[in-house]
Amino acid sequence: MSTHEETTSTSSFLRMFRARLRTPLALSLIGLLLGLSVEILFHGHPLGISFPIWVFLCVLGLFAASYFEGVRPSLAGWLLPIPILFLAIMAALRMEPLTSFLNVVSVLALMALWVRSFGGRNPLHYGWLDFGVALGWAPLVSWILPWGTLKQVWDRFRSDKRTSGRLVAVLRGLLLAIPILLVFIGLLHSADLIFAASIDRALSWLNLQLLAEWVGRLMVVFISGFFLLGAITAAVKDSQDWSPMGEGKPFLSPFLGITETTIVTSAVDLLFAFFVIIQFRYLFGGEANITAAGYTYAEYARRGFSELVAVAFLALALILALANWTRVEGRNQKRIFAGLSGWMVVLVGVILASALVRLLLYENAYGFTRLRTYTHVAIYWMGALFVAFLVMLLLGQLRRIPHALVIGAIGFAITLNLLNVDAFVVKQNTNRLEQSSKIDLEYVLRLSEDATPMLLRLSELASPDVQQELLPQLACLRSQQATLTEDLSWPSYHLSRAAEERLLAQYEAIDSYRVWQSVSDEWLVKLNGEDIACLRQPWLGEWGW
Repeated sequence: MSTHEETTSTSSFLRMFRARLRTPLALSLIGLLLGLSVEILFHGHPLGISFPIWVFLCVLGLFAASYFEGVRPSLAGWLLPIPILFLAIMAALRMEPLTSFLNVVSVLALMALWVRSFGGRNPLHYGWLDFGVALGWAPLVSWILPWGTLKQVWDRFRSDKRTSGRLVAVLRGLLLAIPILLVFIGLLHSADLIFAASIDRALSWLNLQLLAEWVGRLMVVFISGFFLLGAITAAVKDSQDWSPMGEGKPFLSPFLGITETTIVTSAVDLLFAFFVIIQFRYLFGGEANITAAGYTYAEYARRGFSELVAVAFLALALILALANWTRVEGRNQKRIFAGLSGWMVVLVGVILASALVRLLLYENAYGFTRLRTYTHVAIYWMGALFVAFLVMLLLGQLRRIPHALVIGAIGFAITLNLLNVDAFVVKQNTNRLEQSSKIDLEYVLRLSEDATPMLLRLSELASPDVQQELLPQLACLRSQQATLTEDLSWPSYHLSRAAEERLLAQYEAIDSYRVWQSVSDEWLVKLNGEDIACLRQPWLGEWGW
């Protein structure tokens, strides 16, 4: 970031901090209500419908604040709530751990971007620094701006001398009366037994432990409300007079000539080309070529997958670094750099295809897992990212790369939601069972509630031997879910958990199994007179406190 950009950012922040609000009291009340919603929805409650409800209230609160302040939302201000609300709703539909984590993190990151862009900043013009600052800027200013907003509320209150004078007099009277009353109550309590008993009965409701808990909950309300007031204030006060970061003088001036860059890219291109030739001869050439080289198909597929993915990202970083650090002068030099870099991207595409083929071979040999499914989805999004990178490289629009990365990251999270990872894993392993008679029941039974509909399908299609192992575990899930649901309040209601409970309650094939909980809270099921441990322990998520 150049000195000019730093000065501009600082002055913009100071203007925003000093800007007067039209309705500071209304914004403060909105922040307080949102803070109250945090305490009601999340205190002691695992993740459920509480999260989409809270996100919806935040969206509604910001639009209400913009109405009170007369601020017209930008195009991004209208559009960003769409993916925010979608991912928030999916958080109440999916219980698979990574999907749940990405839903929450993506929503919070998009909300930070939304706050930064609400008043007029266009995310389409953002560069690397703009996106980075957007993610860190909203949390930072949310702790700073409320002080100015609350000061404006206090100043307006003080300007109304009649109201402020009466309130100050009342507060002063209470401060004087309370210690005086405490002294007289203490003396009278000692003087009369009947009066003392009456006072004791009146104060019997006072529980210090409960009082401490309520003080803590009030602190949560005020701290959350304070932070959310800052976010709302930042969104409606942000200056529309801005310019994207990084378009001025670069932080590090180009120091490489076209000769050095040509040598580097040519050397890497030759190395990648040699690797690609090997892939076409062995990996893409079929099992016979691999076995002739002394490897099994599964062994060859297992080796090097993560390294190939690392190579792809390092190649992307290398091209971006050379594009920023190379002095490219004239049309011919631009063509040389674009040609060599473009050829590198094409070769990386083949390397990604090699990684995908390895993954497919590994899945065929050992079945599907969560990790392999994540990787499968990620490779397709990486392929799309490299196609976008190649187009931007040829068009000379490498500043757009951050947009492709953001879209790819959000697209990856949305794809996992739509795919329903745990259900997909069980479905694919069920298909594999029909073809090879192999399935890792212990693994699929440890998956989340999202997998239960497919587990029921598996129990109907499986052989008697598989059913003998599967049905008792389904009985475990039914008993566990019924017990857990009794202890959950409405903010923790989760659609995936509710669907599992409903489907298992209707499944008559598991009615004969007896499930019980030991003294050590271990879930067990009776099978042929023997106690068998339930494989999956209920996962509620650690999102409440």
